[in-house]
Amino acid sequence: MKSRFWLILLFSTLGAALRAAPAEPAAGGIDRTAAEFDRRLVAATEELTATRQRIAREGAPIMESTRTAQERIAALHEEIAQLQAQHGEADVKRQHLERDGQSLQRNSSYLAALGRDTAKLLNDGIMPGEPPDSASRLADLAAEFESGAAGADVSGATGAVEFALVRLRRQLGGSAAPGQALDALTNRPENGTFIYFGPEVFFVNTAATVAGTVRAREGSPLPVVYPVPGWKAEAARAIATGQRGLIPADPSGGRALQLRQTTGTLFEHINRGGPVAYLIIVVGLFAAILAGHKALELRRLDVGSPGAVSAVLRGLFDCPPGTARESLGRLAPTTREMFTLGLRHAGQAREVLEEHLFAFTMRQRLQFERRLPLLAVIATASPLMGLLGTVMGMIKTFALITVFGTGNAAKLSSGISEVLVTTELGLTVAIPALVLHGFLSHRTQRKLSLLERYAVEFVAAAGEAKRPVASSA
Repeated sequence: MKSRFWLILLFSTLGAALRAAPAEPAAGGIDRTAAEFDRRLVAATEELTATRQRIAREGAPIMESTRTAQERIAALHEEIAQLQAQHGEADVKRQHLERDGQSLQRNSSYLAALGRDTAKLLNDGIMPGEPPDSASRLADLAAEFESGAAGADVSGATGAVEFALVRLRRQLGGSAAPGQALDALTNRPENGTFIYFGPEVFFVNTAATVAGTVRAREGSPLPVVYPVPGWKAEAARAIATGQRGLIPADPSGGRALQLRQTTGTLFEHINRGGPVAYLIIVVGLFAAILAGHKALELRRLDVGSPGAVSAVLRGLFDCPPGTARESLGRLAPTTREMFTLGLRHAGQAREVLEEHLFAFTMRQRLQFERRLPLLAVIATASPLMGLLGTVMGMIKTFALITVFGTGNAAKLSSGISEVLVTTELGLTVAIPALVLHGFLSHRTQRKLSLLERYAVEFVAAAGEAKRPVASSA
C-alpha cells in the first residue's frame, strides 16, 4: 500500500517537472535538459524524503489516536452490552413489580369488598335492643367506605373486622344492656334489661314479671318479647344482674318462633294482602250468600218425577173435572200449579193452551235463573282481582328493591306476601263460586227442562182426550 503511494508520488513529480521544462532545440539542449532533469529529480527526491519524514512524524499520533479510539470503541461496546444486560434485568424486575402491584391491588380490592360485605352483614344482623354504640360504629364505617380517601377501603375493612371480633367476644362471653321492649302478650312496652348470649337475645323487665326471647317485628319500633315456656322471670333477672343461672337454648336457632310468627292468625294472613284481599273477601261472602239463597230458592222448584206425572196424565182427561183436580194433588207443587193452569185452558184451542203453558215455564225460568249468572261473573272476576293484588304487590316489591336493594328480605316480605295472598284468596273464592254456579245451573236447567217436558206431554194428552174437559173458574 505504501509502495504504490510512493510510485504515484514519483511519477506525479516527474510529470510536473517535464511539463515545467522549457522547450529547447533538440540539437543543442539535450545536455542541459538532462542536467535540469537530474537537478529536478534530486529536488523531487528531497521533497519526497521530506514528505516521508513529515508523514512519519504526523502518522504516529494519528495511529496512536486511532488505536486509542479503537480501544475506546471496544470499551464502549462492552459498556453498551453491560447496559443492555442491566436494562433486561430492570425490565424483568419491572414486570415482576407490576405483577406484584396488580396482585396487591386485587388483594386490596378483595379486602375492601370483604370489609364492605362484613359491615353490611353486621348492619343487617344488629340484634334487637343492641346498644346504640354498635349502630354508631357501623355508621362511621359506612361513612369511611364512602369517603373515597386513599386507603379508606383497607382501613374500613380493618375496622369492620375489629368491630366484628369485639362483637363476637361480647356475644360469646355474654353481656347485658338496659332497654325497652314490647310484651307479645299484652302489647305493652316494658323497661328492663337485654341479655346477649351467642346468637340469642333475651329480655327481662324491671319488675321481673316478663321474660323471654326477643325478636324484631316489621313495622314496630320496639323489639317484641316472646315468653319461653319453663323459663321463670326470677332466673332471667338473676342472669341480668350478673348472677349464675340457666338460659334456655333453641335448637332450631329461632326458626320455630319465626315460623310461628309467619303463620299468624287468619286476620293477620288476610291483612298481608292489603285492600284487595278485603275486597275479595267481601265478594266471596256475597257469592256465598247468593249461592245459599239460590239453593233455598231452588228447593221451591219441585217438579216431581216423570213416572208420577205420566201416571196422572193417563187418566186426567178421562175423569170428571172434580176428580181431575183431586188427582193433581199427587204431583209436586210446581207441576201441580202448571197442570191446574192447563186444566183451566184445556177447552180452548191448542195454540192458546200452549201459549199459557209456555208463559208459565218462562215465568219459572226467569224467577229461578235470575242472579245465577252473577255467580259466574264472580268466579271469573275473583282471579282477576287476585291478579290485581299481585300486580300491586309486585309494584310495591320493586319499589322496595329500588330503595333497599335485594339483600334485605324483611323489607321485601310485605310486597311478596301481598302478591301471594291476593292470588290465594282470589282462587279460594273463584273455585267454589265456579263449582256452585255449575251445580245450581245444572239443577235449575234439569228441573226447568222437566217442566217444559211435562207441559208438552200435557198438551199432547189434552189433544188426545176423548172429550173436552170443562174449565173451572
